[in-house]
Amino acid sequence: MIAKIAIAGLASALGLSAFVWLQPATGVPATTVPAPALSAPAASKPLQTTPAAGMLPARLLECRLGRITNFDPSREQKPSEFTYEGQHRFVLFLPSIPVRTGEPPRSTLPPEPVDPRTRIVADPDGISAGAAGRAFERVVDYWPERVEMTTPTGGGAVNLIILQQSEGQPGLVDMFMTRATDAVTWDQAHLYSGRCKVAPKEAA
Repeated sequence: MIAKIAIAGLASALGLSAFVWLQPATGVPATTVPAPALSAPAASKPLQTTPAAGMLPARLLECRLGRITNFDPSREQKPSEFTYEGQHRFVLFLPSIPVRTGEPPRSTLPPEPVDPRTRIVADPDGISAGAAGRAFERVVDYWPERVEMTTPTGGGAVNLIILQQSEGQPGLVDMFMTRATDAVTWDQAHLYSGRCKVAPKEAA
């Protein structure tokens, strides 16, 4: 089902900050996304430190996502109300890149070059709307606070991914993924949310 609602509003309902893809914002605190259970690392520590001054580390994210089955755009819902279907494995790789210190680019401007190593490593259930195997068009990487990514999937649609450091489970990353054609049109049957672990440095 194709639904029309501002994606920023959808993100807020899911407990996420507004998308840079739609409206640049800085200093927005991350909040927790309800998600299929995923065990946190035994030791509480930062997600990962940068390998060198001015560089973000390479990150391999092992995720488990569930499809949100009861989102209702006609009313306000609490994140705790959402129900999920399935446990889908999803693996994403973000390469080591320079730390971004400036404002995020506006979506109305041409996209900045994306490191070609950035990729979906595994999507065995095909939940990324055909984005696996395609190059990312836009990546705004403010790791670990927030990362936002889009991949064109044809017909004017994009697969949209947002990552945020989890407040509810320190050491994990909240992930949300949907398919959209513009700021107010998205596929209600394609709403996925879950959590990711950062794989050991050797795996990345």
